[in-house]
Amino acid sequence: MNDNIKIGIGFLVPAAAIIAFFYSIFTENYLLGVFFSIAGILVWFIYTAVMQTKMPNIAGNIIIVFGVLLSFSIFLNYGWERNIFGGFIFNAEGAAVSVVFLFFSVLLGILFRNQTASLFTHAPPPAPVLRDVSSLPEVADNKNKGDDDESSPPHYAGYYDNYYPEDYEEYYREYYDDIIGEYEE
Repeated sequence: MNDNIKIGIGFLVPAAAIIAFFYSIFTENYLLGVFFSIAGILVWFIYTAVMQTKMPNIAGNIIIVFGVLLSFSIFLNYGWERNIFGGFIFNAEGAAVSVVFLFFSVLLGILFRNQTASLFTHAPPPAPVLRDVSSLPEVADNKNKGDDDESSPPHYAGYYDNYYPEDYEEYYREYYDDIIGEYEE
């Protein structure tokens, strides 16, 4: 299956979790909202691990969104209470726990977003160029001479020392007379 199709199907998991989260909030079942916000991101991570897909560039943003949903549902469940007259009583401990969850989820999302951005912005180093040195005459001559010591490197020194332009006079006659011939005088 194509990697883009796997990622696209994987986005259905957070979308379904967000829909279920808002349904639980509207029915005033805030503890179920905590469950959906945790289960949505957890199932999405498990899906990407099982399907062996790379995390998309917006994975950090999704972590932040689910962290906001989690802290919102924790605040609604533990940060306030209804009193006898229908009003709300603010609970500082529940609000503090909600803010701590918000802080760590946003921190994790930003770190994850920067990590994936840095992985995709730097180009990989170029691959080394491998050459077939057995086609060089000097190396071929060394192998034919009976050098049985395989651990010693081939001899390249002096390979280009035996190059003389006069040896190629017959191949490049018109250029030899114009350029090199006038310097011999």
